[in-house]
Amino acid sequence: MNQMPLSLNLAVLAFMMTVIWGGPLLRILRHFKVGKVIRVEEPGHHAIKMGTPTMGGVMFIAPVVLLTLLLNASSLFGVTGIGRSILLPLVVMVAFGILGAVDDWQGIRGPRRGEGMRSRTKFIIQVALAFGAAYALKYLLQAPDLYLPAYPIEIRLG
Repeated sequence: MNQMPLSLNLAVLAFMMTVIWGGPLLRILRHFKVGKVIRVEEPGHHAIKMGTPTMGGVMFIAPVVLLTLLLNASSLFGVTGIGRSILLPLVVMVAFGILGAVDDWQGIRGPRRGEGMRSRTKFIIQVALAFGAAYALKYLLQAPDLYLPAYPIEIRLG
């Protein structure tokens, strides 16, 4: 069965949910003053960004997670083998979203106001998450090959 029409319909539905609840979320973020802090040494034209809501990734991640969990509930609880393969990209997306939220939060309320996490720290965490995802793909999901678009040969993982 071709999964492409279902996937495209779900992407459109997630987009529509994002558009619908995006406005209220931005109002909530503004109300709680979860906005961009501009450093003094930044150029003057950056002052326009002052107060721009951050943590907007929630607006995109929440509908995707909600739709995935709702529409795959039976497979996630062991009815089919599809559930495990759906969880890996979902967990990776949520993990990177949490990293982004922590970075935004530190930029707003953290010790380095206006700067967020150090680039080196964020990069190390991103690499660790990527290696964790690769490990899970190879050993937990037991994926034998890596398939790259526009590359005709499968790459053996081991």
